[in-house]
Order: sequence, then C-alpha cells, then structure tokens
Amino acid sequence: MTDQLRALESRIEELEIRLNNPRIMTPRDVCDFLQISERSLYDMKERGDAPPAMYFSQRTVRYDLLEVMAWAKQKEVGNG
Repeated sequence: MTDQLRALESRIEELEIRLNNPRIMTPRDVCDFLQISERSLYDMKERGDAPPAMYFSQRTVRYDLLEVMAWAKQKEVGNG
C-alpha cells in the first residue's frame, strides 16, 4: 500500500506542476522552474547538457515543460 501511496503522491505532484506552469516555456520560465540562474542555463547549453530546446528563430527559444521535467528527472541521484 505504501508504494501505491507514493506513486499517487508523485502523480499528483506532476499534475500540479503541469497545471501551474506554461506548457511552452521561455528560458526565464525554465530558470524559475529549475531554480537556477540564466547564466547557469546558458553554461549548461554550452556544455551540451541542457533541456532540449525549440528554436523558432535565432532569438526565439522555447522549451516544452514535459521535456524539461523529463530532463530534470534524469538528473536525479540517489532515489530512495
């Protein structure tokens, strides 16, 4: 039962995140979501270790919330 409760809590948390954040995010939105500075995001991009981005033009970059969440999940260490 405890595992089912954890799974349910995790799903509720994910749904709350999706409800409270835009689906298509600006770089600033991503930084706020990940609680990092814009400089950190650009440093990660330079290293090739950033969430996948959508480029609509040279100056218009957007991120998909679900992709950012999946990318961040891959960064987790020490589950459990």
